[in-house]
This record gives sequence, C-alpha cells and structure tokens, in this order.
Amino acid sequence: MKIEDYTLDDGTPWRLLTPYSATAGWAILWLQGFTSTIEGHSEGCERMSIISGVPFAILNYAGHGNHPVTLGQATRKQQFEEVCAVYDELVKRGLDRVIVIGGSFGGYMAALLTGVRKPQAVILRAPANYKDEEFEYPYSETTEGREGEAKDIYRQSIDKTFSNSATEALQSFNGASYIIEHGADTVITANIPQLYYQVAKNGSYITIHGLEHSPKLMLHADEWFDIIERWIQTIIHATMYNPQNQS
Repeated sequence: MKIEDYTLDDGTPWRLLTPYSATAGWAILWLQGFTSTIEGHSEGCERMSIISGVPFAILNYAGHGNHPVTLGQATRKQQFEEVCAVYDELVKRGLDRVIVIGGSFGGYMAALLTGVRKPQAVILRAPANYKDEEFEYPYSETTEGREGEAKDIYRQSIDKTFSNSATEALQSFNGASYIIEHGADTVITANIPQLYYQVAKNGSYITIHGLEHSPKLMLHADEWFDIIERWIQTIIHATMYNPQNQS
C-alpha cells in the first residue's frame, strides 16, 4: 500500500491510499462525517482499498483534524469547494472514474457533488442534510454550531415534499445512487435517506437493520463495520464491472 499525503493550495490536507495492484483509472473519494478526520478513517479505507484494488482519497475538511482553519471559522461552502478540489486532483492524476462514498455529513457533500461533477456512482450512508441559507455562514453562526434543538427540529421537518440544493443535485444526477439507511439511527432518521432515494433517478435503497448512527460506539463495533464494508465492496464491484462503465 502506497500512502501519499498532499495539501491543496488553500492548505487543505488530503491523503491518497493506493494498493500496489490498483485497477487503472478508478478511485474512491471517501467523504467522512462531521468532525471525523483522515487519521480516524485511514485504517478502514486502507483495508477497503486493498480488498477492492482501488485507490481511496480522504481529506480533512476546513475545521477538521490538522486543517489550518478552525471549525468556528469554517463554512460548508469552503468545505464543499475542498471536496470538489480533491475530486479534480484525482482526475488530474488519471483517476477519472470516481466513486464517491459519503457518510452522514459526507453524504450531504456527496449529494451536492453530483450537481457539479460526474462520478460513476455515489453511496450516501446515513446522509445528513443542512439548511441552504447557512451554506456560506461560519459554523459559529449556524444551527450546527449552536447549542439547542434547532438542528433536530430542522431534520424532523424534512418530508417527501422537501427540496434543497443537495436533493436537487442528486435529482439531476444520471449515475447510480445507493442510499444506505442505518435502521436504528436516531441522529439521521429514516425520513432523510428516504428523501434522497425518492429524488434519485437511478437509486437503490439498503437498510442495515439494528445499526445506529455511529458504529464505533456500538457493542461488537468490528462486526458492524464488517457489514458496512461488505456492502460497500459489493457496490464498488457492481459499479466497476457494469458494462456501461467499461472502456
């Protein structure tokens, strides 16, 4: 496994994990959850990269890990621009068949990305959703950054009639979308992944029953991660060997 650490022009750290037997042209852009870091996800991504034979890219969004910007100063707009920039770095390296996998906050970022880039497929696992009007606000001024119930009230208000930038982006995406619901999730409740599935043109819906929002906090966490990773490997394989994706 080759591990390379890079920095975008704005100071954003990102890492590329490349197995020695990598399949040419393919890459995974792994978008982790809110406050999660490269360091916290490298082990799992390295394991999945070796099994799939596909390079994995991870980044520390603004306000995360060793990023020079603090979370209070960071904005979702800045973080989304970083995601786009890492995607573009992969394409520059000839890794232009990108599968985007996002969990929670990363699922929201992945949905937005489908509106401005053309990945081969997206996997949204327990995908979050956020207010459009707070997109350019520093986190110190957003619902997410303040104490109180506003965040939960917003998420509970999302129903089949809801629409915002993330759902509209996914609705316009022609590639395959895989939506994964954590069946016992009380943070991202089923109404949110169900909405993403509803708007997806080419969507598949998977429920992992009994799984809470954060597997690492559960009893037998390794077994839950194994289930998640098996689903991800299945989807990666199905995407790579779909006749429509062959040269």
